[in-house]
Amino acid sequence: MEPIKLALIGCGGMAGAHVKGLRALWERDIKVFEVVATCDIVEERARERARQAEEFQGNAVQVFTDFHQMLDKLPEIEAVDICTLHSEHHTIAVPCLEAGKHVIIEKPLGITMRACKLMLDAAIKSRKVLAVAENYRLAPHERARRWAVRQGRIGRPRMFFWQDVGESLHKWGWRNFKHLAGGGWVLDGGVHFADLFRYHLGCEPVEVYAVVKQYEPFRYDDPKSRRGAWRASVEDASFALIKFENDVTVQWTWVGSAPGRGFSSRVLYGEEGCIDWHSGLWLRDGTHIDNETLVREFMESLTPEQKEKYFPGGITDTVAIELKDFADAVRLGTIPEVDVMEGLRDQAICMAIFESAWFGRPVTIQEIIRCELEGYQREINEQLGLC
Repeated sequence: MEPIKLALIGCGGMAGAHVKGLRALWERDIKVFEVVATCDIVEERARERARQAEEFQGNAVQVFTDFHQMLDKLPEIEAVDICTLHSEHHTIAVPCLEAGKHVIIEKPLGITMRACKLMLDAAIKSRKVLAVAENYRLAPHERARRWAVRQGRIGRPRMFFWQDVGESLHKWGWRNFKHLAGGGWVLDGGVHFADLFRYHLGCEPVEVYAVVKQYEPFRYDDPKSRRGAWRASVEDASFALIKFENDVTVQWTWVGSAPGRGFSSRVLYGEEGCIDWHSGLWLRDGTHIDNETLVREFMESLTPEQKEKYFPGGITDTVAIELKDFADAVRLGTIPEVDVMEGLRDQAICMAIFESAWFGRPVTIQEIIRCELEGYQREINEQLGLC
């Protein structure tokens, strides 16, 4: 098959990881994409990503600063890869879908649930693929953990503790501002973890109760000396209890305002044992299997066809894998592993945390998905004209 003609929109840091993933595919002769254009409001960034793509493809890549002009000038574009600010996801994805382009978009899917719904509706109407670049679950260690759970190694899952506590007060650009990011780390990086909860448990969340705090109103050039202050508008602490189907409870804590000694603990408990993200599988009878051994057992369990599906060409770069999965959906008509509905469900967990804290009560996931609770999200929706 001919490579899919791809355009990159948003050429900052994460786009670099996407170009690296594309290179990894090309180096293994998996030439499913040909980058034909790059686009960024900062022309120099677009030129740099174009140059990187040209290095391994050999063909010239056109550079744009306006994606509408790009779509008009290059109607041959078949798919776009969006790596922009969260506030811009829907404003770019919807026109691209309406123009008949397939879309893969960096997580989280949208800045609010209403923005997510706009993209979902556009994907349904256009009948084009809309995938979410949710790559954590694609790593060998995560595949192995899910396999172990499905094999019944720890028995029926009971509870999942995911705790990351420390101090992180460095400036982080637009991600410090609610109207650009939609929330802080709970949404930005946390949506990865929300996806892992659903992926490993194999069931859906039902209800969320959470407390969210902003203990630190500023971020700093030098957090230790508190110099170079920059006022932030996102949270720096979140404490959530998530009720899942099948009587499973998830306790998710993230804190970036805890000075001194931090800690991280990520453990999924079942009836017969647990999987510790740091040390491996532990059983009631004292059996311990470390992470590397668990991955090896998982890899040995795969057929050649399964191994090629999970790790095409032996690739373990998770961004490369998600791009190959997207390409298969475009060319073969398969459903992306993380399609728009998967991305929407992941994001609903994060937005439920914000809305529970806003309303001071437990909230159901269905209330969030149906956009019935929008206290935290209201000002964003109003500012972006999403009401």
